Amino acid sequence: MIELLSIHIPKTGGTSFYHVLQMVYGDAVTPSLKRRDYLTLMARHDSLQQGLAPGIRAIHGHLYYRELAAIHRASGAKVICWLRHPVERVASNYRFFRHRLLHPELNPEVFEQNKHRIQESLLEYATLEENRNRMSRFLEGITLEQLFFIGFLEDFEHDLQRLARQMGWPPFSPPHFNKGELKAPPALEDAVFSQIASLNQEDMELYEAAREMGRG
Repeated sequence: MIELLSIHIPKTGGTSFYHVLQMVYGDAVTPSLKRRDYLTLMARHDSLQQGLAPGIRAIHGHLYYRELAAIHRASGAKVICWLRHPVERVASNYRFFRHRLLHPELNPEVFEQNKHRIQESLLEYATLEENRNRMSRFLEGITLEQLFFIGFLEDFEHDLQRLARQMGWPPFSPPHFNKGELKAPPALEDAVFSQIASLNQEDMELYEAAREMGRG
């Protein structure tokens, strides 16, 4: 029976968190699903659940809630996610994008598709519709109140222990975290920060609302 649905919004600590899920669930957690993995599964099966290996109890990956909604309704599984300040999340996603362009050997296919963008600035990247309000798009269809757990990358280790208590997981030592996700990003100029925040108003409101819930 599926008991946990972990929505991995890009650049919110999901890679580090997946190592935790492997420690807790072992073979009962899915691979960390990328978008291409989901699309491949759906091309071969009528539903995501049909494409899962027997005995899976936890699903983790770059999956939109709407793609998990049917499993959520049928199983009553706990839905969790991690959030990050929207401006910092966009800047981190941009650095990841740039890194792959500067190192084409890492993903030749991505490089070929995007090599014309190698001079693209952070603001140019942030202006593209596909890069705006991504946290809100991943969570479309579920309210913050309906989520079992919301963690914040900025408080990763503290929130991880909070989740472990809520889930009743046995004590464990944190894994070696993805330092690229957890380290403080370079400071942005105030004007750039403000522009990116304005471009991601929905995510700013989502993030602030989630923070307020945590303070309540």
